[in-house]
Amino acid sequence: MIRSVFILILQIIVLNQQLEASPGPVAGFGEKSRADSAVRGLPVLPHPQFASQGTVSFVFSSNIEFKTTDLSPEQSVRLKAHWEAFKPEIKDSKKAESNTVELLFLNEAKEKQPEFWNRAQTYNDSIGNEGYLLSAKKGKVVIAANTETGLFYGLQTLRQLTRAGWNREVFIADWPVFETRVIFDDISRGPISKLDYIKKQIERMAELKINYLSFYIEHVVQPLSHPDFAPKDGKLTIAQIKELSAYAEQFHIKLIGSFQSFGHFEKILALPQYSSMGETGSLISPLDPKAKQFLTDVIGELCDAFNAPWFNVNCDETFDLNKGKSKAYIDSIGAARFYADHLNFLYDILKRHNKKMMLWGDVAIQYDKIPDMLPKDVVYLTWEYGSNNNYDKWIKPFANRGLEFMVCPGVLNSYRMFPDLVMAKSNIKGFMQAGKASGATGAFTTLWDDGGAYLFSGDWYGVYAAAEKSWNLKTANEKTFDSRYSRTAYGSDNTNYVKAVFKLMELRSLALTYNLNDLLWHQQMVPGKGKQLWLNNTDVPAAKKILNQASDLLAVSSAKFNTGDISTLAHTIAQYQIMMDSRQLLATQAAVYREAGRINGTRLEQARNLLIQSADSLKQLKERYVSLQNSFRQLWRAENQEYWLDVVMAPYDTKIRELGDLENVLKNSALSAAGKLQLPDADQIGLSIYETPYTYFQYWLLTGPFPAETNATIPSFMYSENEEYDKPPIPGGIATYKGKNYRWHKFASKSGGMIDLNEYFEKKTPATAYAYCTLNVTGKEVTEAFVNAANGTEVFSDGKKVAVISGQKAGSEEQKITLALGKGNHLFLLKVPGKTNAPWRFSMRLGQGVEVVNSKHKYQTNSKNKTYDAE
Repeated sequence: MIRSVFILILQIIVLNQQLEASPGPVAGFGEKSRADSAVRGLPVLPHPQFASQGTVSFVFSSNIEFKTTDLSPEQSVRLKAHWEAFKPEIKDSKKAESNTVELLFLNEAKEKQPEFWNRAQTYNDSIGNEGYLLSAKKGKVVIAANTETGLFYGLQTLRQLTRAGWNREVFIADWPVFETRVIFDDISRGPISKLDYIKKQIERMAELKINYLSFYIEHVVQPLSHPDFAPKDGKLTIAQIKELSAYAEQFHIKLIGSFQSFGHFEKILALPQYSSMGETGSLISPLDPKAKQFLTDVIGELCDAFNAPWFNVNCDETFDLNKGKSKAYIDSIGAARFYADHLNFLYDILKRHNKKMMLWGDVAIQYDKIPDMLPKDVVYLTWEYGSNNNYDKWIKPFANRGLEFMVCPGVLNSYRMFPDLVMAKSNIKGFMQAGKASGATGAFTTLWDDGGAYLFSGDWYGVYAAAEKSWNLKTANEKTFDSRYSRTAYGSDNTNYVKAVFKLMELRSLALTYNLNDLLWHQQMVPGKGKQLWLNNTDVPAAKKILNQASDLLAVSSAKFNTGDISTLAHTIAQYQIMMDSRQLLATQAAVYREAGRINGTRLEQARNLLIQSADSLKQLKERYVSLQNSFRQLWRAENQEYWLDVVMAPYDTKIRELGDLENVLKNSALSAAGKLQLPDADQIGLSIYETPYTYFQYWLLTGPFPAETNATIPSFMYSENEEYDKPPIPGGIATYKGKNYRWHKFASKSGGMIDLNEYFEKKTPATAYAYCTLNVTGKEVTEAFVNAANGTEVFSDGKKVAVISGQKAGSEEQKITLALGKGNHLFLLKVPGKTNAPWRFSMRLGQGVEVVNSKHKYQTNSKNKTYDAE
């Protein structure tokens, strides 16, 4: 064992040396040939492991005469067909002549191409099953490989060189650093792609030498055995999956099957015919015979439809593992055994269908005995999407035990306006490097769409970054990545698209647009009847400057193909711009309305003109939303099925309707009886809008409502009556009270700060709600907070009661609370009592001058090096 570990360490050291080595010129390739370091800008992505160029010019042409004497007729036909398919995208110069391209297997090269062999033999032991050797010299291109896949990848490189107008003799030796290179697309929590778009994804990924595609699947497949759980307007049938598997195979890609087989089952369990299978509302029950048969049927059909050797049963984030109807049994045998027993059941299903099991590794990290209870040939998909300095936490639990694992970085769209590509690029690089050094067998890059209002066309930069690093980990190639991306993805001779993307990423650091969170899009523009809206517009000028610069860069990006990516980025920029303009315009019009009310009767005509001008401004804004909605609908339908489109259209519909209603109110008021205008109160028409310099805590974890015996009763426990759960909560966690379970739910205020608990809980009888958040103090000490809440509200900091709100009504005024919070993480808990038919609201903020940013319910202050949450 010690000897094998020592050998592994030596292999890793040698590998790292090879990755960073820059071989000298290849013998016989010209006296002035230049080594790999001189052609880092070779317009190929992923970058080859080795490339050298000669001084002699070489005109690459799409007009090719193929020589394939040692290939089978079927292999020749397939490879030629691929070239003919993408030939139209290449515009040859008028001087271009036909090239001869000889495709041959490496074992024939020594005899048939001795000059090529002299150059190539240094690398013939390196290229393996997917590598290739390419020489372009004296008007002839030779591509050699051990397999048809290698020849196909050589043609992809030739395609990119030809399309980019490369004009020098070149020699390339290339092979992948990871044998398994996967892109994994979430199609269950929002958009589900059309069949034709998936085929386009396959074609584009094949050019990048991706060899596996997979999908996150909860309920969007339709097996023959259970055809009733898939959405009618968004699904893949078994026949379609088989069609895609066959199509992908033409491009040397296989499809890895996937189905959520334990947690994240709420969409299927929500259906009456399947609800009895639930262990909880989100977990299927491993002990239920109906559930077992369901999984046997569905997974069996999917195994037979997907053509890769693995099948991913997922089984991640089983938060309710010991909280459901089988709790007593689970407590008797242990959560690890309960989980492992279910996995072994799934393993047996896959084995009957000749599939190897893949599963997410998070639960196996949480319960470290689980791997000992599972077969040794299980493949663990260990995932982490943040930008970290060290990934041992996610790698060592598997590497140290000699288990097969793949690293799973992410391109994270979750609840964002656009994927955080700064985080993604760092995560992909760091996780893949760490994984390779520790023996990972694959790079499994995930793309998540939680929230649903996103398009895959915004993810491609991340896909190309993943393709690059999963093929070639050399850091020296990073300097030219953006230019190579621009050429291969768009045929552009500038990097303005990339510059526009990373200019947009600067919004990550502003408090208003921090982490690119989509709460900004879902926030109210117009407050409800009798409500107020508080807008902190401090960052709006800075955001608009960033957006204008990004828009200007995108306008000169010069994309010749894949223009859907450009349109998607343009839409996101326009979406942010209209949000900024809306915040400013509505705050201004609210102030104008107040001014019209002030001068009504004394300067009637001036008041009337103010209303008409406001109505016109709102009409123009409404028309911009209509145009933006139509644009997004077209982009959506170019990629996706109709499923979920109504959900992503809803915010547009709401904004358009509210602006239209407000416009009509102002017009009607301007035309009301002479002498004095009939002006409704601002809070009755949605114009009770005020700008504020403060940042209110809008994200919380909420639980309850805990019923009160009298109007004044507040539970005495901190987080839960049950000792097991009486600890700082997590989303989906449990609090108990009088034998009943209550969930901790994520909450985001849409009104700028004031949180209406009557509205949230839809409850008017006496009760108490709990609100929880954390505050990481990274700068100077926090000495005060301001809370506006009902009398009797108890405020806790780090488990100690620091205040009881008294002498006021909710919504009337704030109470200052003295604090002494030094650097580090601090916990806040508010216990907010609600009385019958009384306002049940609260808000909280820190003092003026304290900058606050947040990722969900986790806040931080005055941080120069902000923490960007991968949640």
